[in-house]
Amino acid sequence: MENARISLFQLFTLLVFFIVGTTVMFPLASDAKQAAWVAVLFAMLGGIALFELYQYLYRQYPDLLFADYTKRILGKYVGTIIGISYTVFFLYGAARDVRDGMELLSLKFSETPITFLGGLLILVIMYGLYMGIEVISRCSEILFVILLGMGILFAVFVFVSGIVKLENLLPILEPGWKTIISTAMKESWMAPFGEVVCFTVIFPYLNRANGQLRVGLGGVIAGGLFLAFAHALTIAVIGSRARDNAISPLLKMVQQVNVGDFIQRLDSFFMIWLIINDFFKITIFMYAAVMCGTTLLKISKNVLILPMGAVVLCTSIFFADSYAAHMEQSDFVLKNIYPIFGAYIPVLLCVVLYIRRKFGEY
Repeated sequence: MENARISLFQLFTLLVFFIVGTTVMFPLASDAKQAAWVAVLFAMLGGIALFELYQYLYRQYPDLLFADYTKRILGKYVGTIIGISYTVFFLYGAARDVRDGMELLSLKFSETPITFLGGLLILVIMYGLYMGIEVISRCSEILFVILLGMGILFAVFVFVSGIVKLENLLPILEPGWKTIISTAMKESWMAPFGEVVCFTVIFPYLNRANGQLRVGLGGVIAGGLFLAFAHALTIAVIGSRARDNAISPLLKMVQQVNVGDFIQRLDSFFMIWLIINDFFKITIFMYAAVMCGTTLLKISKNVLILPMGAVVLCTSIFFADSYAAHMEQSDFVLKNIYPIFGAYIPVLLCVVLYIRRKFGEY
């Protein structure tokens, strides 16, 4: 572990950045059509339950990182395998989000090779990892206020422009409760709420023992409510069909802002807003991977930053040869892979821990 401490407010800001992250860029819960924002709210309820689960595990081992207490609970060999698996999972999650950022940047820099864009993004992230979690958290604390203000301004400009059509949200429940709940569980539960398992690596750095659950749940709820609002507003402006077919529907919405023929063309500013969110999500994913690797290999985190950065960049480029393939792969992993790491294994750890304590083996 690093010799570092972060505050509860910094945890809150990191959680909000992480949950909003890339999830705000792309059409989340598209199967629910105009009720996508309702599906996000249901997914948030599942996210609250998952966060309480991660907090429970942390409270049993407040001074240990995730890869350490998996060995305590499941034994050295099985726990090590689980730790390695999570390291790979975190690296893959980071690679997916790097690719999301590359696809977004390519909309504005179409003549620039996508590899170069990804390389620049990874370089900045590796520098942040080198500086450590305390510096990353301080940056999130500062930028949170700025980005919150920008987000409020963007929303105000959208409403003042007169482009919001609330009828696009109606009838809200047309897809049906079964479709809405199914979409929440299959698409928007794991991304982003199941990905919050990354924070099991960050919890031990908190400088206060009290209030962690309350502040953490506040971050999950704030991030979830923002996502629901952002997707509802996007649907109200461009419609559910256009939203589902757009690479970045939120950016498409902002491009329509026009206040008195004076305030317009805000997409460049909004691109910065989106990339900063993406930066924090990738950084947290990679930090979780680096610290798991450090725990397993018993080496300095700085030794792993460069090779893991290279792995993330190469994976983001070569695992999908197009945006369509990237999104198709995303659909598969969200439904089949993410639940294993976001829910099933943490539940297994809790069950094994309970059984071992009940029968006096712990």
